[in-house]
Amino acid sequence: MRLPEAKIKEAILHPDLLIRQRAIRFFAKSFSSSTSVMPLVIKAVETFGRKDAYHMIGMSTDLPQTEETVGWVIDELNDESCNKHENYAYNLSRVLVNADPSLLLTRESDILDARHFQTGMSEILTERLQLLSWDEAICWQELERFCEEGKDKRYVDDVNLGYANRIVEALARYGSECQERVHALLSQENDDYGQNPMKWMEPLAVRLAGEAHLDSTVPLIVTKLRHDGGDLMNEACAKALTRIGTSAVIEAVAEVFHSSSDHFRLYATEPLEHIHSDLVVEKCVELLRQENGFDIQVSLAHALLSHFASEGIQLTRQLLVERTLDFEGKGLRNCLLETCTLMGERFPEYDEWMATEKAEKAEHWKKVKELEGDPAALMLFALETLTGNKTADIPPSLPSTSRLALPHTPASKQKVGRNDTCPCGSGKKFKKCCMRSQAD
Repeated sequence: MRLPEAKIKEAILHPDLLIRQRAIRFFAKSFSSSTSVMPLVIKAVETFGRKDAYHMIGMSTDLPQTEETVGWVIDELNDESCNKHENYAYNLSRVLVNADPSLLLTRESDILDARHFQTGMSEILTERLQLLSWDEAICWQELERFCEEGKDKRYVDDVNLGYANRIVEALARYGSECQERVHALLSQENDDYGQNPMKWMEPLAVRLAGEAHLDSTVPLIVTKLRHDGGDLMNEACAKALTRIGTSAVIEAVAEVFHSSSDHFRLYATEPLEHIHSDLVVEKCVELLRQENGFDIQVSLAHALLSHFASEGIQLTRQLLVERTLDFEGKGLRNCLLETCTLMGERFPEYDEWMATEKAEKAEHWKKVKELEGDPAALMLFALETLTGNKTADIPPSLPSTSRLALPHTPASKQKVGRNDTCPCGSGKKFKKCCMRSQAD
């Protein structure tokens, strides 16, 4: 049985920051349409202060805004002390540039003139407002031009992908009118992405399917994800399926889950995690009970716990009890403790595991504090935490992941996957930690 959403909303005002963040993430990552969530975030900021509020505000960029919440953000950016709090002004600015542009039209000058609005985001804001006037034909023409000009480019940071994503956002306003063209694009089979504009158009078409909620594209997107087109494509598929958010998505993912490769099962946990329904809980329980690989079990358990369903507590506990926990196992244990705290549920090892987690965190941050000012030592410590190996056992040279290559063939993948443990040593999955910072 799932915890009622009203109770999860109440947790946005929980005294524990991590619990507040967890509650906000529940709504933000499912692309909730509820406009009642952001006012609770605002109340939490005003109740608990702004010192660490950037966490909650940063998670709110995917929440729907209203004229009132936009006004509050602008007022905050005009407060003279706004920039004294870590990343607070930056994340407030992100909330605005990600809000429905129709809400921003009459406030453009107020936003751009706000004392602490990040000037580097001014162009993005202006561009999104200008795109409101583009019709469907102009959007498609510009998207094709972008992909054609980028066909020789191999890396994401070699092109302005953010600009293309904003065109997709504008196209999504036309909804089902885009359906036939999206179907045609996603029905193509591409074996060679060298000198091919489809290296960009394909993931952009998937993104459009998600933002326009084209339920009919679900089989095509699932097929693309099973083929493993690299992290850019896989990320687009996972997010699009989450945005579409229907029972058809869950049925399609569950049907092929066990017959698909590990990469599919890892990415497919995103819609299983963020589409909230009784059907998803049912499917997660079935898949978890049938799965033998611990890594996939962990991913499914994370997905199940994200629904705050009582079924997930005992199943996750069974995965962890009497097991020597590695980095990933500890992350799942911490998620279980967090879930039970929010739900008011308990299990026999709760107090013991809570004390262990608290001690581990204290030791971790003590070590981080000791290594401040020594980036190399800090990185080695993070790698030791991630791998479970001592420094002497870690290879002296590791491949750089600072640039995401778009491969000539869809088989190539990024070195650190979204469901891998984060190399920063936080104990969280990469997708829930530093990947977010990179995406920002």
